[in-house]
This record gives sequence, C-alpha cells and structure tokens, in this order.
Amino acid sequence: MKPMRIPALLRYTLFMMAVLCATAPRARAQVGSTTDIIMGKVTSPDGAPVVGARVEVTSSETGITRRKTTNESGDYSLLFPDGGGSYTMKVSFIGFGPYTGNVARQNDEDRLVANVRLTRNPQVLAAVQVRANTNNGRPQDRPTAGSQERNLSAAQLDRLPIDKGDLAAIAALAPGVIGTSATDSTAATFSVGGQPTNQNQITLDGLSFGSGSVPSEAVRSTRVITNTYDVSRGQFTGGQVASTTRGGTNNVQGVFTYALRDPELEFVDEASAAFGQKYMQNSLSFGAGGPIVEDEMFVFGAASVSRRTNPLSSLLAANTQTLTRLGASQDSVTRFLS
Repeated sequence: MKPMRIPALLRYTLFMMAVLCATAPRARAQVGSTTDIIMGKVTSPDGAPVVGARVEVTSSETGITRRKTTNESGDYSLLFPDGGGSYTMKVSFIGFGPYTGNVARQNDEDRLVANVRLTRNPQVLAAVQVRANTNNGRPQDRPTAGSQERNLSAAQLDRLPIDKGDLAAIAALAPGVIGTSATDSTAATFSVGGQPTNQNQITLDGLSFGSGSVPSEAVRSTRVITNTYDVSRGQFTGGQVASTTRGGTNNVQGVFTYALRDPELEFVDEASAAFGQKYMQNSLSFGAGGPIVEDEMFVFGAASVSRRTNPLSSLLAANTQTLTRLGASQDSVTRFLS
C-alpha cells in the first residue's frame, strides 16, 4: 500500500490553522489584561434609570481620566487601553449626592461592571437678602416714559470744553435741549421741545436753585431730565437740571481752576460774530475742604469769580446773511442807517 501524499498548499493551510489554535487563548488573555471596558447602569433610589448622569473614571496606574454621560437607559461604557485594572469612579447628577467608589479587575475579565445607585442629597442654599433702594433722590433710577436723561460726573465734565458750573450749558448736551444765549438783561438758559424757559427747573442738592451757575469745583455730578410723565417729579414741564455738590472728607483737599475763553481761539460763524457769539471770559474757581471732627463732621466750600466781555451788537457790522437770520431786510437796515 502506497503512502498518501498531501499537497503543499493543503499542508500550509493545516499548519496555519494549528498555529492559530495554539495562540488564541494566549492572545485573548493578553487583550483582557491590557484593555478594560468599564460599563454599568446608574439608577435612582427607586431603581429608575438616571439619564444624563456624569460618570468620571480615573486609572490608578496611568492617571488618565475618561468621562461619559449615561444614555436614556441609564447605561454607560468606557474603554481603557492599558488602564492597569484599578480605577476610581465618580458619578454626579443634579439632585443626587455624588458617588465615589473603586473598580478593580479580579481575574482575566476584560469587562468590569459597576452599577451605581445614587442617593438623595438635598442642598441648603445660602440665604439671600434683598434690600430696596431707600434713596429718595433716586440718582440711579432709569428714565421714565416720555423722558430723556443724562447723568454727567465731574470727571466727565472736566473733559468737555464747557464750564461745568454753567448748568444751562450742561443741559444743552442732552438730546432735545436747545440752549439760548444770554442778553443784556437775561442770563443764558435752555428750552426743551420749544417750551418757554420758565417751564424749566434747576435744583441743587434737591432744593430749587434760582441761578443757573454754581462754582465748578463744588459740582459732584449733574443730571439733565427732560419732560416726563412721572408724577413723582413735578414743578416743570420742560426740563430739569439736578446738581449735587461735593462734601468734605477726612482728607484735607484743595483745588483751583483758571479758564480763559479767547475769541481768537473760537470757531464760530463769522457772520454772526458781531451779535454776541464771540466773547472774552476769564474764570477762576477754587474749593477747599477737610474734617472738623474726624469721621463725624466735615466742611467744604467753593467759590468762583469770572469776568466776561461781549462785543457790542451793531447793525454796522452785520452783513446780508446775518440780517436774514435775524429776520431783517438789508434795504430796511440801509434806509434806517441813512
């Protein structure tokens, strides 16, 4: 009887199958010892699945942390290549107490199951105190219906090319306010919405103030309020200029300011220069204050001195454009002068 010959291809196939069968258990053991799958379910105290719980697992060997949130069934799964087999797990969710535990591989399993049941943990919030504003002056309240307001501090007024003690000039900075120039018998004032100037009100520290100018060093802040429907504000239908003054402190302080207004440095319409837009003015203001009794009584005072020179308003210096703005005819002026 002749021996049976096995083809070379068949011999090679049988050899590879024998090698794979011999190495399969060893490879499976190697994967299970280096790669871990941590999985489980997060439930509430009554056994219902917790959706969206945050699961955080940290490898004790490598320090690598992986995070996952539970799905709609409360399940989670995390993959740790070369994790080391020992882990620390943290689970947290709003309304439940945080959970911290350890997960470790016991044998050669590659799936580590860790089910977590959270417990109720009511949180006591810190007390919150709410206090109403008791300042009757209401320096920081918002504009009411139908009004426009602008609050200017002393630092802001110092950066503007105006005298911060001239309340009428400050009022003209607000929208809808038109300033009127001074005449030989009246001081400069302002009009709101075309209303007469006697419909305005000027207050100083909450009291009615007849004049429209205060020493600039005494001004702390100025607030311009146009016509409003707020019934808590009265005595004006046009606009209100409310100013507050400085007070003394424990620090001894003193300051003075000199301002010069020169017609050569002004840029105005030359056609109207002869009718009072250009003028020369020298102003000196100073203020000083300090403690009388430290932490209890203080004093502050301010004063200002100014000299203003206006050119004479003369028809001899008026041209046709100026007369047109004044509502006068050039022919009528020429006949009058002749």
